[in-house]
Amino acid sequence: MARSIPALALVVGGLLFGCGGMPEEGETQEPQAGSEGNVSQSAVQTNLVSGVTVTYTPATDTFTVHDTLADGHSAVADIINHNTGSNTQCWNPNGAGTSKSCERNYPNKPVISFRACTGEYGPRRLVACSGWLTINSFAPEKK
Repeated sequence: MARSIPALALVVGGLLFGCGGMPEEGETQEPQAGSEGNVSQSAVQTNLVSGVTVTYTPATDTFTVHDTLADGHSAVADIINHNTGSNTQCWNPNGAGTSKSCERNYPNKPVISFRACTGEYGPRRLVACSGWLTINSFAPEKK
């Protein structure tokens, strides 16, 4: 037991003094799929699955869906607004190399989850999806 105390002290000290895995000053840390976090006005969150990249810009409540693969599927953002319980989607059926933006008008400070998916546009059926990315969006107050 006496030997484990110095090791514990090193771990606790490292966490308290900056060795806890956070980026150093001037560095950035990319969001991970399925992660949670607070989003500032200008931060853009990205979620992806093979063939699809979805970005969310909280300052404008805009989702941009990029189709990055000629696989015969549409690119989709699947979105849940936890404040209202609503589920919406933003479809990009325009083919590989294209992007489509969908603007939402969320009430102030929404808690949303979104994932990137491929899908069949005609029947609006999702084929494959990434994990959910949940964020607390603290965008500026809307008038």
